[in-house]
Amino acid sequence: MDGFNRRGFMFGTGVGLLSAGFPAGVSAAVAQADMMKEAVKEKISMKNDTCFNVRDFGALGNDKDSDTEAIQRALDEAGKVQGTVCFPAGIYRCHDLKVPAHVTLHADPAWIFRNERVGAVLQLDSPDAECLLNITGAYGVHIHGLMLSGIRETPKPVHGIFLNNPEKWSQKEDTVVIDDAKISGFSGHGVYLNRIWLFIIRHSQCCYNGGCGMFIRGWDGFVTDNQFSANGSHGFGCDEVGATVMFTANRVEWNKGYGLHLLNGDAWNVTGNSFDRNWGAGISATNMQATTITGNLFRRCGKDSNQLVEGEQSCQMTLENCAGITVTGNVFRAGRDDGGKGLYTPQVGFIIRKLSYSVIKDNALFNGYMQEMTVDKGEHGKDFIMKDNVGCPMK
Repeated sequence: MDGFNRRGFMFGTGVGLLSAGFPAGVSAAVAQADMMKEAVKEKISMKNDTCFNVRDFGALGNDKDSDTEAIQRALDEAGKVQGTVCFPAGIYRCHDLKVPAHVTLHADPAWIFRNERVGAVLQLDSPDAECLLNITGAYGVHIHGLMLSGIRETPKPVHGIFLNNPEKWSQKEDTVVIDDAKISGFSGHGVYLNRIWLFIIRHSQCCYNGGCGMFIRGWDGFVTDNQFSANGSHGFGCDEVGATVMFTANRVEWNKGYGLHLLNGDAWNVTGNSFDRNWGAGISATNMQATTITGNLFRRCGKDSNQLVEGEQSCQMTLENCAGITVTGNVFRAGRDDGGKGLYTPQVGFIIRKLSYSVIKDNALFNGYMQEMTVDKGEHGKDFIMKDNVGCPMK
């Protein structure tokens, strides 16, 4: 009896059940309960056809033995049926895992802000690897609940999650989703998406990486409700092209480059984020077009910008050679390190140069800088407006 007919038989009017001719002593209720159990078993069986536990493939998760081959077998099997690979809690030592298309990597998220390795942890075990998870060509991949832990000092940069199209763009939308994950401690970028087309990262943390928390070349992205913290370069960076990205409700803090570094792109919506105590500006935008920066908080950025373009003249935001930019409704405040330590920064609120068809208006910089609200380097083009910004230096 197929699943459809059984369901109709079990949950219909009940006439068929009462007239089925049960053996003596077997009540209709008992028979129905047995059939319900059979249906549940069938459902579980159907689920197991597409759900693969890495432990069933020999992964130990004991933080001693290599689990690369076992996990790769589970990934390959899931790839055949567009299934899910499940990771029970444990520390799985591995590297260079190749993820097939339309596969989900799933764990119950247990990570916290600090460095404890808890929950299901994928621990990089080779300093010579290219990455921990290679998602190149893994269209429709979902990565949920995992903690990815790297090795900070390696002979070459090793990335956490890596999509690499070195010459050509993907043939179709990559549709990568990273959700409720933590990616930390890699010598390269936490997440590196090179020529990506459609991606989502949300509810995740990219921290303590040697490169950027996340770095992209690509477009069509949603970056929402994440923490990009204490990375060796920018919190989030892009170059060559970065377009049509919604960057919303993220905390971007204590990164040794810029908080958000935008170079050569357009159509960004940067709204409702907190940029706190980055070494450089909270946002640096160069050669950008058609972008709105609205309703964000900038706090004590410019901690130490000596190695960056602005040098000693630290700032909350720097804009250069941009067109079609709006910067409105943001708030700025100077400050120093936690615990009352370090220098008060930044010296300047805005550093601007070569802007056209752009508006910087209605921003509040109360105690927002140490010396000047704006350093205007001029060379602006047509239709640039900067007015109605209010503020004072921190005393």
